[in-house]
Formats: sequence, structure tokens, C-alpha cells
Amino acid sequence: MSESQGMIPRREKVAFVCHCVLNQSTRAWWGAGGARREKGMVSDIVGTLMNHGVGAVQMDCPEFSLYGNPRPPRTRDEYDTPEFRRRCREIAASACDAMESLQEKGRDPRVEVVAVVGVENSPSCGVEWTTRTIEGESRASRGKGLLIEAVEEEMQRRGLDVPLIGVSMKAAVREDGLRRLRALVSSA
Repeated sequence: MSESQGMIPRREKVAFVCHCVLNQSTRAWWGAGGARREKGMVSDIVGTLMNHGVGAVQMDCPEFSLYGNPRPPRTRDEYDTPEFRRRCREIAASACDAMESLQEKGRDPRVEVVAVVGVENSPSCGVEWTTRTIEGESRASRGKGLLIEAVEEEMQRRGLDVPLIGVSMKAAVREDGLRRLRALVSSA
């Protein structure tokens, strides 16, 4: 039975994900002795979305788009410049334009945006944790990264109600964020 015969198509689900979830090669290089990072995509985040039939829209990375690679890791404080904030606002506006387009705002949407997936401890994409310069050192600190902050502000300005979920890139502590992501996408 087709839509024209009265069957309503199932609503599609999509999540907006920070760039490095789908492309680890854009992350800052830590150099010799630094933290290891995955290659390719972050398989358990991508797998969680795939297992629940959720598509992924990749947001641009302000760090990579402004500074390329290789680049040294920096903190939120080191990135907090007018140029960087402007780039974050541009990315946020583009992401929110796409969210509105996908959700056909004001109509019965065929696509539901179920989450914005950030990366904990990122100076740009942290949801609950970012990195700050504290007493001259890079340290994990409560708070949002600059891009996630801009996305949240733009969503609020437009009246978009999309949950923000942070997932750690550290495999040893990733499960908590994945559990929250699974709960969110399975209930959507």
C-alpha cells in the first residue's frame, strides 16, 4: 500500500554529528607519546546510529577548516578568538538551516532530528566537558566547546528543540555517552 493509498511512510531519523566522528583524520595531532586516536570513523558511535536506523549529517570542523592539519592540540581558551567564534556561528547556522529543511518546519515532518552528537573534552565540540587552559596547563573542565555553544544558541534562537549528547573519544569512558545516545535514538 502506498502513501497515496493511505499508508503513512515511517518517519526517518537523523543525527547531526561533529566532523571527527565520521573523519578522525581531521583531529589535532598529538605527536610522539601523545594520546592514540582511532582511524577512519568512530565505529561504536556510527554503529549505534546505524543499528537504530539513524542517518548522520556531518557538521564542519572549525578547527580543521581554519587551521588544517597537522596542527597542535589547543584549548577552548586558545581557540576563543573573534575569527574562530565567527566560523563556529557560520557552521551552527548552516547546521540549523539543514535541520529546518529536513524537518520541514511547520509541516508534518518526514525526518526527525534526534540529536546533535558532540565529542567530550573537545575545545569545539564538548557538550558537558571541554578543555581549558588552567594555571598554564590544558585541563578537562565543565562546559561546552565553542561550536556546540554556537549550535545550542542558534537552535534556541530558531526554536529548534534537539538534544545535545556528548560522547568521549576515550574508549575506556565512552560507554556512558553511548548508553545515553542509545536511549535517545531508540526512544525516538
